[in-house]
Amino acid sequence: MSKSSVEDYNSVLNNFNFETIDFKPFESWSEEKYTRNCLYRDDKFELILLCWEKGQGTAIHGHDGEDCWVYLLEGEMEEVMFSLDDLDHLKEVGSQKVIPQQLTFMNDKIGFHKLKNSANGSSISLHLYAQPIENCVSYDESTKRFIDRQLNYDTFKQLALRD
Repeated sequence: MSKSSVEDYNSVLNNFNFETIDFKPFESWSEEKYTRNCLYRDDKFELILLCWEKGQGTAIHGHDGEDCWVYLLEGEMEEVMFSLDDLDHLKEVGSQKVIPQQLTFMNDKIGFHKLKNSANGSSISLHLYAQPIENCVSYDESTKRFIDRQLNYDTFKQLALRD
């Protein structure tokens, strides 16, 4: 079977009506950190529901060579993008506010990013990775260094997907 293209994923995500799905059974929440709730995973992609309390965010991170789409279901997010300069120093290159029903895209060729819930309440986002990501580089702002980080799920409740 051939590998799906970025255009294929973009088309599916831009044309799918996520409002028809009840994500409540898949949500989990924590006051300490955002939660990563796996909805589906196989060797071709993984679909994760992230639940964010007010002010929660990620570290600056990459995507282990994989493509990443983020679709905001509820709330509001801020995405800040970074790249490495000629001396391999991290620099901010842009930011955007993400609103419900907006789709964003990131991969390591574009650079690094961090996401933060900027809503007055909670936010929920859906993340699609073209091939599952088990590890990624994450920037430790206190040491000013990238570290390898193993990723895991807070919950795994598999959606039944049809072929």
